[in-house]
Amino acid sequence: MMSILLDVLGGVLLLLGLVLLTISLVGILRLRDTYSQLHAQGLATVPGVIAILASSVATENARIITFAALAIVFVALTSPVTSHAIARAAHRRDGAADSTSDTGGTDSAAG
Repeated sequence: MMSILLDVLGGVLLLLGLVLLTISLVGILRLRDTYSQLHAQGLATVPGVIAILASSVATENARIITFAALAIVFVALTSPVTSHAIARAAHRRDGAADSTSDTGGTDSAAG
């Protein structure tokens, strides 16, 4: 009985993750603005990838579940940092094209 429940749960999570990834892929391909594409990408990485990794519970293999849990933590920690870095680079690229933009001296690396 428990095995059937885990199989159903794994299948539902896998299907949910694939649907979210498909929707976000369409968004990335159709949207033109970098910031809009980042919004669609956020849908893919956070809930989509985590749902697919969480579906590994259905395997009932401790090694696979442990790997998936570590991967979920890694994705949850690195996804916001990556999105922020891409948005900041896009903002700087857009600001470089505009001669009136002011960085305000917030970048400590700029000397």
